[in-house]
This record gives sequence, structure tokens and C-alpha cells, in this order.
Amino acid sequence: MNQREIDVLNVLWESDNAMSLADILSARPELIKSTVAATLAKLLKENLVEISGIAYSGKVLCRTYRPTPASKEKVLKTFTQEYNNIRCIIPPSVFLASILDPDNNPDTVKIEIAQIRAILDSFEKEHKLI
Repeated sequence: MNQREIDVLNVLWESDNAMSLADILSARPELIKSTVAATLAKLLKENLVEISGIAYSGKVLCRTYRPTPASKEKVLKTFTQEYNNIRCIIPPSVFLASILDPDNNPDTVKIEIAQIRAILDSFEKEHKLI
């Protein structure tokens, strides 16, 4: 999975509505129309986005897209593979500490810590580590 695919998926994930190519370009003007069109075609082929419907963009009919549930699974799998390649450089404890941003809303950080604790507890029980 390349950066442009991640960029397009991020735009789609951030929106509550299906988006046309023009909508995606409006949300991220730094993206190039031909690149987004090619990226959408590739994501469609890989079942990471789906056509949600047809809408007008000005006076022209166009497809609207939304991400599929498989898209987040694919990104997680790609991220996990990438992380495993650098795990000897950045151990899990250091990585985990780096993603808990103390500058975030304290309530959000508390919720994230509780979720991480629950995951660790479940992992320990499932693998009989306790």
C-alpha cells in the first residue's frame, strides 16, 4: 500500500458521506486529479473502496466512493508488516509510549489507556501468560 492510497483512504474515512473525485480533490487540493483517479481505480480493483452511487458534480454525472471495511483491515495488515520490519529498532514499549500523546485531551488519553489495558489483559488471558 503506497502513500497516495493512504491519502485517498484518509479523505474517505474522514467523511461521513460518499465522495466524488472532485470532492476528494476539494478536501486535499495538493492531490493531482490523474493520480487520484488512478488510485481510486486501483482501490476499487482491490475492494478497498466501493462505488456508493452516482451524483452530479456541476453538470456532470460522476461516481461517488466510500471505503469498504476491508480497507482498514488492509491498512492494519500493511502497518503491522512494516512495524515488524523495524521492531528491532523501535521496541513495542517505545512505540506505545510514542503514540500516547500527553498533549491530547486528558479524557481521550484515559480512554486510550483503558482500551490498551483491556487489550493487554485479554491477550494475557488468551495466551495464558498470567
